Amino acid sequence: MSLSYKDAGVDTNKAEKALSDFSRFLKTRPRNPYLLSGIGPFASCFSLKDILCNYSDPVLVTCCDGVGTKLKLALDWDHISELGQDLVAMNVNDLLCTGATPLLFLDYYACGSLVESQLLTLLTSIQKACELAECSLAGGETAEMPGLYQQGDFDLGGFSVGMVDRSHILGGNKVQIGDELIALESSGVHSNGYSLIRKIIEANKINPNDLCPFDSRTWREVILAPTLIYVSALKPLLPLLSGLAHLTGEGLTGNLPRILPSGYKAQIDSKKWPFPPLFQWIQKETALSTEAMLNTFNCGVGMVAVCSPEHSSKVISGLESAGVRSWQIGKIAESNQSEPEVEWKA
Repeated sequence: MSLSYKDAGVDTNKAEKALSDFSRFLKTRPRNPYLLSGIGPFASCFSLKDILCNYSDPVLVTCCDGVGTKLKLALDWDHISELGQDLVAMNVNDLLCTGATPLLFLDYYACGSLVESQLLTLLTSIQKACELAECSLAGGETAEMPGLYQQGDFDLGGFSVGMVDRSHILGGNKVQIGDELIALESSGVHSNGYSLIRKIIEANKINPNDLCPFDSRTWREVILAPTLIYVSALKPLLPLLSGLAHLTGEGLTGNLPRILPSGYKAQIDSKKWPFPPLFQWIQKETALSTEAMLNTFNCGVGMVAVCSPEHSSKVISGLESAGVRSWQIGKIAESNQSEPEVEWKA
């Protein structure tokens, strides 16, 4: 018997061709002078010499995340061109929650059988998203694994590195009783809860090309709207904040307590947080309680910023100037519980 790697289902030439095409695309994009090496070497080098002068006690911040089953729906609906923004957003928005500025991003793409056009589309969207996030795409990994993934399926992972001064790290003891909670509007579902959403779509036999009855866009545009990247809007406002929470899996009730000290609670005024039509539709179709909705979806709020009352108006006006709608939804109060909690006031 004579077998080659290609006979086993792995064609390295396809990956090389796609990466070569992507390298040509990169030459047309702005390049960060601190990125000394990008795609090609075994690892990438990034110079910190000129950056460190802006920090008195620099702390590296790292995180990793993926897009989840939104990938599956994007594949089913033939709309993967914005998944790169979802991937980058899920990582850099987490970095922001420490007060960090994103510096580098790396991606991981795994599939059963590599499709060159698919990989190039994804890498292009990742690069454009990195530009929105004001960070550099430093490299990544492409893995073709027949037998582990079904034909046509793939998975994406992202890894991000940022930096913050130790004294400027957000959350924890920086959050004080009386601080105000400011909601930053989401673009839609972002990248969580899609296993449930796919069930709703299947049950209702939704055609992605049909107009959404509560929106002027198609179902595809509404359901697969890319996750907002909040870096450019929030970066100049970070010195005014005491905390920042990214509402991803487990929504408000699972994420906001992560930035609160023990014995504190976040009091949310429900009258100041009306669910947008998309989330009203999800709640109607699933019959989920409001508590369950808040523990599953972002319900129209992508991030929650915490700041002192004296900075609240500056934060809201700053976000508005950056094109992000925001509004005050509650405050921080003392709790008789040892663990941080969220109190939803009807």
